[in-house]
Amino acid sequence: MNNKKLYFGFFVVMLVFCTFKISVTSSPLTPDNFNDQLDLGEIYVYNVTSFNTSKSLEWRELNWVAPPRGFANTTPGGQILVNFTGFYDKDPYDDYNLFESPIPYMNIEFKENQLGVLVTNTTFYNISNGEADMNLALGYNYFKSGFLIPNNNFTFLKQQALAQDEPPWWNATVIIEETQNNISFDFRQEVGFLQKTKSIYDKISGLLIYTNISVGNYNLEMTLINLPTLKTEPQIIPSYTSIITFTTLSITAILLILNTKKKQKSKN
Repeated sequence: MNNKKLYFGFFVVMLVFCTFKISVTSSPLTPDNFNDQLDLGEIYVYNVTSFNTSKSLEWRELNWVAPPRGFANTTPGGQILVNFTGFYDKDPYDDYNLFESPIPYMNIEFKENQLGVLVTNTTFYNISNGEADMNLALGYNYFKSGFLIPNNNFTFLKQQALAQDEPPWWNATVIIEETQNNISFDFRQEVGFLQKTKSIYDKISGLLIYTNISVGNYNLEMTLINLPTLKTEPQIIPSYTSIITFTTLSITAILLILNTKKKQKSKN
C-alpha cells in the first residue's frame, strides 16, 4: 500500500509539473497560425523615409458611417511605432478582409521629425490589423496583410494575393517574391487610384519589415529597424518537449505500479 501511494504521488506531481510547463511554454494569446515566439510586449519601430506631408492622414474606422478617429502625420526621418495588444475577433465591419479571426490588434504611434527631434503626433489604441491596413494601404483589395501575417501556410497566402487581381475595379499586376527569410507582395493597380503597394514580411516572425506605398497623393515608405531574432522554424507544437516528458513519466509510473502488484501477488 505504501508503494502504491508513493507511485501515485509521484505520478500526480509529474502531472502537475508538466501541465504547468505546458501552460508556460505555449502562449494563450497567440493563435496556432502565428509565431508564438513573437514578443507582444515589444514596441516595433519603423523608420519613415517617405510620407506625404502636404496633408495629414485621416484615420477612419472600419465603420465608415462613424466619425474619423482623428488625423495622423509623420515625416521623413520620423517613425511609426507598433505595439501588439493581442489577438481578437475581427470587427463586424471588417468583412472586406480575407484574414479570419482571431487577428492581431495593436497600438500605433506616429512620430514626426522636427529639427532632428522625434515628437509624437498621435497614437491610436487597440486598432485591428485590418483597420491599420485599410488606412495605410499596406495590402491590396481583400488582402489586408497589415503589420503581421500568419506564417504557417505561405502557399495559401500567395494564392490569395494573386487572386486580388479582380476586374473591373481591382485589376492589378501582382508580383510575389520569396526567399528563405522573406516574402514580398507587390500590387500594381491598373485602374482607378493606381495604387502601388510593395510590402515585405519576415517569414519567421510574420512581421512587416518594409513597405513602399503610393495611392493618389498619399505615399509612405518605412523600414522595421528592430526585427527580433527568433528560431528558424515556427514552433508548431510549442509544448512538444513537455508532452514527451509527461508521456514517458506516465508510462514509467504505470509500469512501476504493475511491477509492484506482481511482486505482491508472488509474495502471497
